[in-house]
Amino acid sequence: MSDDRVIRRLIELLQRRFSSEDVQSQDKLLALIEQVILADTDDFLELTRIVGLSPLESYGGQNLIGVSLDRKDLARADFSKAVLIRASMTEAELSSSNFSNADLTHAFLARAKLTSATLTGANLTSVDLSGADLTNAILNYATLKMADLSDAYCNCASIRYSDLTGASLHRVRLEEANLSSSIFRRANLSHANLKGANLFGANFAGATLYRVDFHDASLDGAMVEGAYFSNNPGLTRELRRELVRRGAIFDD
Repeated sequence: MSDDRVIRRLIELLQRRFSSEDVQSQDKLLALIEQVILADTDDFLELTRIVGLSPLESYGGQNLIGVSLDRKDLARADFSKAVLIRASMTEAELSSSNFSNADLTHAFLARAKLTSATLTGANLTSVDLSGADLTNAILNYATLKMADLSDAYCNCASIRYSDLTGASLHRVRLEEANLSSSIFRRANLSHANLKGANLFGANFAGATLYRVDFHDASLDGAMVEGAYFSNNPGLTRELRRELVRRGAIFDD
């Protein structure tokens, strides 16, 4: 017998699919709801398939609060504008999926594969993306306040005009990433790899940047007032002096 919360989510999906007042549509809706209630599984993805809905098309704009999709294959799925607050997608396959303008507040995506995924405008406040693979992902104009991206792979990702205030980016890999005009105020980027990253206009005020690798990174126009640096490969003496002039603090 299916879990009550899962039933509610599936019924909402079905009601949107069969919104017509036509008698045949309503009869089919009731029959599908009965299938969900009697199904011998609580697996949300399996139930979605049982009632004939495609995960690649059916989740956009839907209420999926708290849904569990851990370790599911949802590559290329459409979650645009979906409400995924506290949803769990740990270790899920989400490559090339669309999360544009979705609400993923407090969601769990640790070690998820999000290569080439689109998260433009998404609310990722306090999301757990630790160890996730975001290679080539697009996170422009996203909100990542207090997000956990420690040990995440974000090489060649585009994270422009995004807010990562207070985020944890310990050991994150951001090689060749575009971080221009994003906010990293009070974020922890210790031991991060920023080789070749575009940091033009990024705001690192009050951020922790111990042992960050800046080889070939562009810090032109970056704001570093009150930012803490130490043992940073790739920073020349001239650049260090320039950063100090802008308000950076070097502890080495």
